[in-house]
Amino acid sequence: MHSKAVGSKASLVNLFWDQFLFLWQLIKSRFLFWLGLISFVILMLKLMPNSAIVPIFFMGVDFNAVKSRQVILPVFWFVYFVVPLLIVLSGFKQLWQVRGMQLRGLRYSPLSFAVVNVGLMGLITIIYVALTEGIMALVTDYSWLKNFKVLQFNGLSALLVLVIINFLGIFLLLIIQATIGRFNAPLGIIIPFSWLIMTVYTTWKYNPLNSLMLLRINKNNILLLLVTTLLMLIVYLITDRYSEPDY
Repeated sequence: MHSKAVGSKASLVNLFWDQFLFLWQLIKSRFLFWLGLISFVILMLKLMPNSAIVPIFFMGVDFNAVKSRQVILPVFWFVYFVVPLLIVLSGFKQLWQVRGMQLRGLRYSPLSFAVVNVGLMGLITIIYVALTEGIMALVTDYSWLKNFKVLQFNGLSALLVLVIINFLGIFLLLIIQATIGRFNAPLGIIIPFSWLIMTVYTTWKYNPLNSLMLLRINKNNILLLLVTTLLMLIVYLITDRYSEPDY
C-alpha cells in the first residue's frame, strides 16, 4: 500500500512537470510580453520624482470616495491583477485539447488532471508575484519601505503580507477563470474583469477583493479572501472531476 502511494505521488509529480512544459509552450509569448511590459512600467515609474511604487499599484480607492462618487479607476491596480488572466487566457482549455486523450490513455484520472492544473495556477501566480513585487522592492527606497505598514506589520514584514494577499487574490481570479472558462472561454475572462471593476465602484464590505486595496484592507476581508479562494478551489476540483468540458 505504501509503495503504491509513493508511486502515485511520483506519477503526479511527473505529470505536473510534463504539463508545465506543454503549458509553457502555450503561454510563453504572452507571459514574456506582459511580464516584460509591467516590469518596464515599474522601472519607468521609478524615474518619476517622489514616486513610491507600491502605493501606485496597490493603494486602490477608499469607501469614502465611492460614497461621494469621486472614483477614478486605479489603472495600475486594475492592470496588475488582470495581467495574469491575460497571460493564461484559455491555456488550460488548450492544454486539455492537446493532452486530454493521451492522459486518459495513460490512465490518469480527471481529478489528477485538475489537481495538476491547480498546481500550475499556483506556480504561475508565485512566479508573477515574486518577479513583479521583487522588482518593486528592489527599486523602492529603504527609507520609505521601513515606514510601510499593512495592519500591524511594518517594513519588510508588511511587504511579505502584501505579497501573500496578492498571491491569494490572483490565485482566486485564475481559479474563477479556469472554472468558468472550461465551459465558456469568453465568460472566463469577462467575469473576473467585471468583478475587479465592480470592486472599485462599490462599497460591499463582504467583497473579498477589497483586501487587494491598501485603503480597504482589514483582517475580515483577508479572511474572506482566504475562505473564498478555498471554496472556489473545491468548486473547481468538483466540476473538473464530475463534468466533461465542452471542448
